[in-house]
Amino acid sequence: VETRTKELIQKNEELEKLSITDKLTSLYNRVKLDNVLNEEFNRSKRYNFVFCVIMLDIDFFKKVNDTFGHQIGDDVLKELASIIKNCTRATDIVGRWGGEEFLVICPNTNLEGAKALAINMNKAVKSHTFSTYPEKLTISLGISCYKNALLKPEELVANADIALYRAKENGRDRVEIYDKEI
Repeated sequence: VETRTKELIQKNEELEKLSITDKLTSLYNRVKLDNVLNEEFNRSKRYNFVFCVIMLDIDFFKKVNDTFGHQIGDDVLKELASIIKNCTRATDIVGRWGGEEFLVICPNTNLEGAKALAINMNKAVKSHTFSTYPEKLTISLGISCYKNALLKPEELVANADIALYRAKENGRDRVEIYDKEI
């Protein structure tokens, strides 16, 4: 019975990990990101903590898939995931939001800290030589920070998304901050 119980516990831990992990990139998936976002939002609302989110997207990713195929596109996503993960701190939560979009949740991080992290990620991607994709890639990044006036965590992500699209509109390969007063 003891052996079976240990096996069951191990299998449950494996299932838990599979349920919160993106299969391609091995980063957290949307389910895990949503859970962490809710936890950080509630913690910040209760204790008046600061935290930020960074949303990033590969510039012209469609060109990668169209020109070199989806396998190369998958390789690029895996390497990008590794670059982003290596740039973040142990306390940051990194995941694949969907497609070629990634989200970084930065607990106890103010705007200046999130901006420094985003700039560092941008530089790391630009300087990286991808193993199967022969061209350089850039990313666009949008940052949003928690404010007490926000009613739900989805607003924080929506604001980061607005900043991300502003980065794309302003020429890509850049960091933009959501700055509308709420």
